[in-house]
Amino acid sequence: MRVHRTLVRSFDYDVRMTNRALALSLLLAAACDKPARVELQPTSLRFGVRGQTAKVHAAPFARSGKPVPDQICRWSSSDEKVATIAGPANDVVVTAVGPGSARVRCTIGDVAAELEVLVRVVAKVAVTPEKVELRMLDEPAPVALQVMAQDDTGAPVPGRTAFSRCANEEVCRGDGRAQLWAVAPGDTTAVVEVEGARSAEVAVHVVDARSAAAKPKAVKGNPMEAVERDFLKKQAEEKKAQEKRSDGK
Repeated sequence: MRVHRTLVRSFDYDVRMTNRALALSLLLAAACDKPARVELQPTSLRFGVRGQTAKVHAAPFARSGKPVPDQICRWSSSDEKVATIAGPANDVVVTAVGPGSARVRCTIGDVAAELEVLVRVVAKVAVTPEKVELRMLDEPAPVALQVMAQDDTGAPVPGRTAFSRCANEEVCRGDGRAQLWAVAPGDTTAVVEVEGARSAEVAVHVVDARSAAAKPKAVKGNPMEAVERDFLKKQAEEKKAQEKRSDGK
């Protein structure tokens, strides 16, 4: 009996020690798989247009350097008026909302990583000259406005499409190159828009500088009377010819 009890106690001790060793191994394994750092790609973002997007990927790593992709980020933006985040798990899409800077953060437990987001959109459009005289010529030619687009910090924003538009398109018309075209004599105003930002008004005066040969001729009387006379004359001639053919038969 003593031998049996000794064996049972020994067996119980071995089981307890085995369980403890297994639990310790699991704890060590879990500790090894716990993220020690997170890498973000790309490391920074710069946007130039509202609504522009970019993908961001988070890669968590254990202390050993082993990737632990099953560890999921909790994402946040320091300023959602500048940039927002959407997407599943460790792959998200960052969207530019408005001008400014923000930090996009991925947090896993006690570990975090951040990237800077800079949004520089067109906030101001300056146009010169402030007054323009357009001349109606025999060969139409536009007048190009000088446009300077700037962001919210006042820095130039080059390479953006500038659209010009006249308030009265019966006097002048704009285009997608910040040019103004004369249509008819008169006065109106024009503005230039770049990605939603609008310039101050430009005063526009149009004069007719065409040669006499290029100007439309003045119409005298009722031109429809001449058309009607020609029509009636032709109709009478056709009727007369038809009567001759009938007499010949």
